[in-house]
Amino acid sequence: MFRQILWPVLIPSLLFAVSMGALTPVLVLAALGVGASESFAAILVGLMGAVSLCLAVPAGIMIDRLGDTRAMYAATIASVFLFGAIVVALAWHSAASLALYTAGLMLLAPISDVWNLARQAVVAETVAPADLGRAMTSLGGCMRVGTLVGPIASAGLLYLFPMWSVFVFSACCGIAAIVVLSLPVARTLEERTPRPRPAADGHRPRLEVAWTPVVLAGVSISTLAVARAIQPVSVQLWGVQIGLHESAISLLIALGAALELILMFPGGYLKDRLGRSAVLLACLGAFAVGFTVMVLAPSLTGLIAAIVVMAVGNGLGAGVNMTIGADLSPAVGRARFLGIWALFTNTGKLGGPSLFSLAILLSSLSAGILTSAALAAFGAVWILAWSRRIGLPKGLRRG
Repeated sequence: MFRQILWPVLIPSLLFAVSMGALTPVLVLAALGVGASESFAAILVGLMGAVSLCLAVPAGIMIDRLGDTRAMYAATIASVFLFGAIVVALAWHSAASLALYTAGLMLLAPISDVWNLARQAVVAETVAPADLGRAMTSLGGCMRVGTLVGPIASAGLLYLFPMWSVFVFSACCGIAAIVVLSLPVARTLEERTPRPRPAADGHRPRLEVAWTPVVLAGVSISTLAVARAIQPVSVQLWGVQIGLHESAISLLIALGAALELILMFPGGYLKDRLGRSAVLLACLGAFAVGFTVMVLAPSLTGLIAAIVVMAVGNGLGAGVNMTIGADLSPAVGRARFLGIWALFTNTGKLGGPSLFSLAILLSSLSAGILTSAALAAFGAVWILAWSRRIGLPKGLRRG
């Protein structure tokens, strides 16, 4: 299974994830560097999420027309040109720098969506159902490695070079991904069946999907996205509240990330052996317990315990949203469906921090964290109650 997707998907995904991960620490700083105010710089990152939410479905339609592999290729090429434009905005200061930088970030969001949806579709169409959990976990692993390696590379570059060097590095990673995708060994997964052409009136074939299970599963996936979005924010705020130094908080977050990386591959095995619903239930349950422990034990020990519990659940559940999306997707129009499926995750990513902030504003930080725990617990109970109706694989055994 890994040989099937190593060159066509995993290695390019790792390179693309590193390129995007390198940008994470500098998006706001670069905006300030081209003249944005602090409030506008903060809004830019949120706007990227809003653009992703709005364009996820059109991205899936575009992938369905181009083909999965071609879409990955096109998105990577577009990202390289986009990084180049941002380098121009940062290196040559002018009245148009802020506008060029803002436009670049807004275009970066749909490009990233096209890449992520296309790679999921390639894996779903290539890997046998018995290996799908591990394959999607590998994709999740590439993204998480990128979020670790990318910022480290950024830190080194910023120590030696100006801000634009980070975007040059990201462009180089994109070029490397294009080279890998162009290799003969990466062309072994070209789509084996022709895609249906649009009808004479321009309409696409109808998606043959059981939408009731999709919506039922999507509810729990949205609560998972909420928990994942809130977790790093809550850890930072709670660490400050109990008097920890910023360096200690950073080390605790790194501890959680390391545990998640270690547990991802056992999590992929469990998705294929125990079933998707069981792993999603465990993941949401871990978030509910972790958030609760954080509040009930307001100390360094309590925060460490909460981080460990949530890291175990999140590590085992890495890629579970992509796996379930692949399970529920149709053979025809898969990318279009995955674009719709991404709405559940994107809604949680946007709505989670907003709900968390509202709870803090109306009550307290403790109330915001406990609200997050309640949402995660609701998601766990929901998937447990509707697992039979959703009908996800309950554990696939090899012949």
